[in-house]
Amino acid sequence: MPKKLINILLLTAAASMALPSEAASLKAQLDSSQITMGYQTAIRFDIVNAADAHSEIYIDKEAMPPQIEVIDWVYGDTTDLGNGLVEMKRALVVQSFDSGVYTIPPFMMIAGPDTIRSKELTLKVNPVDVSKKTDINPVAPAMEFETRWYDFLPDWLTDFFWVILAVVLIIVAAICGVLIYKKKLKIPFMPKAQPIPPHELAMQRLNALRESNMWQSGQEKEYYTSLIDILRDYLQGRFGINAMEMTSQQITHLLSQNEATRLPNARMKRILEIADYVKFAKMRPMPDDNTRALIDAEQFVQETRPEPEPEADGKPAAPAANAQKPANPQKPAGAQPSAAEAAQNHDN
Repeated sequence: MPKKLINILLLTAAASMALPSEAASLKAQLDSSQITMGYQTAIRFDIVNAADAHSEIYIDKEAMPPQIEVIDWVYGDTTDLGNGLVEMKRALVVQSFDSGVYTIPPFMMIAGPDTIRSKELTLKVNPVDVSKKTDINPVAPAMEFETRWYDFLPDWLTDFFWVILAVVLIIVAAICGVLIYKKKLKIPFMPKAQPIPPHELAMQRLNALRESNMWQSGQEKEYYTSLIDILRDYLQGRFGINAMEMTSQQITHLLSQNEATRLPNARMKRILEIADYVKFAKMRPMPDDNTRALIDAEQFVQETRPEPEPEADGKPAAPAANAQKPANPQKPAGAQPSAAEAAQNHDN
């Protein structure tokens, strides 16, 4: 406790008018009437006084028990009650380290010519229960630590593990580099997949189109759309012609200016014409026309494919697997020609 009076100024404005002492009041109560040694509690005040009055709460040091220590004042809300009165909430935090029952004397507030007192408060401070701590406990056994495999390694190895690892990796990398440089170490590389030549890819797609039987099932438009797309992709891969972005007339005109495609251009022209009729005029061609269009496409690919490169011994390379075989000269007399041969004879 301080050695002087506890004087807390709650409102410093000078009083401009006097109200009857019956209008002012001071109420005090404890948050908890019992606390344990070392704990804190609060004394809460409910003050009603004139709005412009000079109010002051105090208590004499002689009346306050010395075992109770004042910790802090807490200022709360102020509410206007009307008629020139205000209600103020305040709190005084106290603490005690001595057990016992203590009487807190009334707090006083000067209201005009009168002095208003709160009621007397009683605070009980309970001692700390140490009965459970009086027994002598045995000494705890030594704690066993979990060991790992690297705990048995020497300290220098664990302390510089990352440095040693980095040095080893650098040495291994240097040895591999020297062996590779001297061609004593061959590193196998995954062989790259060889791209399929454009003419072989086109023939594979044409064979798949033949086996799909689209036009036989009434899908003539889809049949010719797939056929034209195969030829457009072939022109892109074989000659670098962006045929996907060209019209039929632009394709035939460009092919007529190329020496390699000038003669086979007639086949491409027939295919494009019948495909345009089917797609745009909704014409249904004859079965022979569908077969002939596919044969013309195969002939166009075969006639415009690149020449095979000669081998090292001067002999020409073997033809591609998908190259069209020549007609059999020993065909028995009286045999009926196939649809493809009939269309080719008709074209010739």
